[in-house]
Amino acid sequence: MDCLKPYSHIRGANYIPPSFVHFEMNDPVILDKEMSYAERLGLNSVRVYLHYEGWKNNPKAYLERVREFMRLANSHGITVMFVLWDSFRFFRWTYDESEKKWIYMPDALYNLEPSFWPHGEEYIQSVVETLSPEPNLLMWDIMNEPLCPILLHMSPYSQECRDLMQKMWSFVRHFCRLMKDLDNKHPITVGATKSRIWDISEVLEVGADIDVISIHDYSPDRAALRKNIDEGISFAQEFQKPLLISEIGCLCRANPYDMALEICQEYGIGWYLWELMIRGYWADVHGIVYPDGTVRNPSIVAAIRGFFRKRTGDIIKPKVDREHHASLDILAGKKWLSNPNADYKEGLRILERIANHLEACELIPMNDPPTRRVLLLSEEKPENRAELCRLLVLWSEILSQHCQPLPPEIPLKNPGYRWWRE
Repeated sequence: MDCLKPYSHIRGANYIPPSFVHFEMNDPVILDKEMSYAERLGLNSVRVYLHYEGWKNNPKAYLERVREFMRLANSHGITVMFVLWDSFRFFRWTYDESEKKWIYMPDALYNLEPSFWPHGEEYIQSVVETLSPEPNLLMWDIMNEPLCPILLHMSPYSQECRDLMQKMWSFVRHFCRLMKDLDNKHPITVGATKSRIWDISEVLEVGADIDVISIHDYSPDRAALRKNIDEGISFAQEFQKPLLISEIGCLCRANPYDMALEICQEYGIGWYLWELMIRGYWADVHGIVYPDGTVRNPSIVAAIRGFFRKRTGDIIKPKVDREHHASLDILAGKKWLSNPNADYKEGLRILERIANHLEACELIPMNDPPTRRVLLLSEEKPENRAELCRLLVLWSEILSQHCQPLPPEIPLKNPGYRWWRE
């Protein structure tokens, strides 16, 4: 079978709403607005975490709001994959200084022991009864990254670690079977940390119990990403089941969105970015859209749409001073700086033009766009002339490195340039 084809159409993102655990506290207006962002981006699916403790607090209100969210998503053409359990919520760790190792504390809110299972069964049954009739339910993810919190803290070769992993797999298999009994209309998956961790494969452990193989990828380069996908394909072919990537994209792991999505497009594999919104714990290394609808990096939007930065063959670098406007703006800045009584707003206009040159030709890092600094200065009261002068000097120096000497026949007040620039 072609293991990639069934879900190759998926263009998704993980979605973490403002109230992560207590879904009933989320404002439907915000949920609807953020699903509209997903629609505008061209996404067609979201992966969303449900939480036992949120449900336990108020089962009816919790699931009513989740169902309302599903219907809002559906109005924007968005399907939903729900994650039912997150492995990280099963563990609490403490560091033993004497032993120089992490110790698992068996008093987390969730519990892998069979004594907890009836509570989990009640939760799952309630979720299925409420949400499975919704037409945009794509699939159930039974457990997110089963082994990740264990292998982050323990040697995979210790007996203690092996025992804990077996408890995890018993839990996961039990709830895979339960879900198949409760809902035979929707496929199930388990979000594997990656195709393989050392000599351990989460996929091999549950491949027979799930309908769709889903892997996560935060590989730091193209070769590693291709290797992870290739291994995922081999597992999918072994089990004769479809494959998709349910988490990908992390700025601090050398796994930028455009690189990751370019490789996904190359393979034709469906994907879910981590994550849609820039907010919360992961805001500084993940996310596409701010809550106000602006974006951190337009190249991510382009990549989602299938457009990528040219990295092969000849490229045409922008020539910032081709028509001497950059040089003229540097001269205008020097003239303004020479007059301590120069008009403040005129100085801001000159600074904005210099910032535009730097941004348009990508001559300066864009993690803090210069034009943002200009906007802040324009709104600051009282006027911050010292900062305006500092930025004019700094950015003019950067821009001047990319300019040629201004020809003598193009003076600052040349009428042929003035009409164009005013």
